[in-house]
Amino acid sequence: MALPPISVKEAIENWLDTQWEKNKQTDKEKWERQVARGDDVGPFVEPGRPVAAEETDVRLFAGGNGKLPPIQKMDKDLQTLKKCKIMRLSTNCIEKIGPGLNALPQLEILSLGRNKIKRLENLDLPNLKELWISYNSIDKLSGLDKLRSLQVLYMSNNLVAKWTEVDKLSNNNTQLTDILLLNNPLYFEVSGGDKGATDEGRKDWRITLLVKLPSLSKIDGEPVEPEEREEAERRKLEMMR
Repeated sequence: MALPPISVKEAIENWLDTQWEKNKQTDKEKWERQVARGDDVGPFVEPGRPVAAEETDVRLFAGGNGKLPPIQKMDKDLQTLKKCKIMRLSTNCIEKIGPGLNALPQLEILSLGRNKIKRLENLDLPNLKELWISYNSIDKLSGLDKLRSLQVLYMSNNLVAKWTEVDKLSNNNTQLTDILLLNNPLYFEVSGGDKGATDEGRKDWRITLLVKLPSLSKIDGEPVEPEEREEAERRKLEMMR
């Protein structure tokens, strides 16, 4: 029988407990090595429990401890993570990007892969540099217009089917350099279908992305080659004639 989802607060507590146990083990092993060397270190003192408001890399994937039950709903308790720079919320069952993130001004990397998200919303995060949101059910790229610092967008295995959605990135996310859009309907259409992309199809996919997003230096995990950039420039000039 499936376990019921847990709240963000419960996930944070799960993660803090897990992190605390890891810290204690690490410090104990370090102390034991010092004793073995004959260092005068005194008795072992356990580290204090981590404080949510002080943590910079918060790992709330799969319920906050790498195990089930998962988080289903994002809520205002995310606001307690004041110094968070990396937020890991993948492998839960989140259906909606909810409140709380906008209260985290230092957030630079947001991971929401492998959830049940259908829409990009509540992303007023001017300092966010990376958004990892693969394996969801998103068909539109609206909602990224306030991510002016976005450099990396990982969005494979979603439902994006139109080039007009990619055009939104060229208008709003001018600092984007690294994109992952594999296994969206649009990718299958251009590359040769979900039964297996052809070499020519993959090439056409990469060049077309470069035409629309010339700032890219990496596409689907592979660096952009100089000859690809040249071909994209050639196509763009032909389109302008």
